[in-house]
Amino acid sequence: MKNFLYTLILCLSFIISNAQEVFMLSPIIVADEDKDDFESIQTKYVTPLAQDAVDGKSMKGWVLLKKAPFGNPDNKINYMWVAVFDDINQMVNSKQWWLNSESKFGIPSEILYDGYEWEGRGRYVYKTERQIETGTPGKYIILNWATPKDVAKMIDFQDEVEKHFRKNIIKSGMVGWGMATRIVPQAKDRSTAFWWDIYDSMENTMEHLAGGAALTGLSKESFSEFNEQVPNGWDNRVIFEFVTGTQ
Repeated sequence: MKNFLYTLILCLSFIISNAQEVFMLSPIIVADEDKDDFESIQTKYVTPLAQDAVDGKSMKGWVLLKKAPFGNPDNKINYMWVAVFDDINQMVNSKQWWLNSESKFGIPSEILYDGYEWEGRGRYVYKTERQIETGTPGKYIILNWATPKDVAKMIDFQDEVEKHFRKNIIKSGMVGWGMATRIVPQAKDRSTAFWWDIYDSMENTMEHLAGGAALTGLSKESFSEFNEQVPNGWDNRVIFEFVTGTQ
């Protein structure tokens, strides 16, 4: 009986862990002269195609982000596609929905996407560990990367952070937050943890980066615990703004 219960617990744990939300970041570079055409096509054509994929249960959500004019001036990446999935199974079985332009709009994909040049800079997959969703659309998002000494302890620590953020979620202008761990690629020079902070304005976004907004009132002990886990600080922090996306 004990062996049966032990096996059952292991199976349930496996099912739960594999049913966890995952998402893919696809950073790209779009030529300056093509930005307007790129955003127009992404909004008018790609977003409806993505919505069809969401409605058809091929993915959970999709957005296009554009780098805001603050930080990382030497980094050529200026846009990022974000695709969210209910679990790994949905992600690996998702179809190439962006190629359905001919059946929906009467425009072959090779013609639709021929009006601009872009360069992909890899695909990065993460597993969502903690998350706050308010349902309120955000305008700006801070993407944060770090490499904690102990990822498991950092995940547990997020319970305290989440509790604090929920108290400040409305008055601070924060409308979303989350923490994730990297699935792929796995390499020594890649950050193992990822956070996002979504705000309603650039002012509140900058306040957060300056230690205010939703961070206001967070205890010194909490900051110390974070710094102990990440003694070298953030690996990278970048502000993006929302361009378009699914409902």
